[in-house]
Amino acid sequence: MNFYTVADIQRVLGVGRNSAYRLVTQKGFPAIYVGNRIVIPADLFQEWVNEQAGKRKGGGVDGKHQA
Repeated sequence: MNFYTVADIQRVLGVGRNSAYRLVTQKGFPAIYVGNRIVIPADLFQEWVNEQAGKRKGGGVDGKHQA
């Protein structure tokens, strides 16, 4: 199993350090705490990304269809 660090998530998503830490500590984000370290299973991260992309397919800002 492969894991990402918060720095990896920052690079992959092209966000700043603070944004990356806010993201990985959100409810529903697949982060695992190992002591003081945060790791993210790569497969679960990809599933999370796919879910987020699916929410946007409706065309609206909140994922709902625009009339």
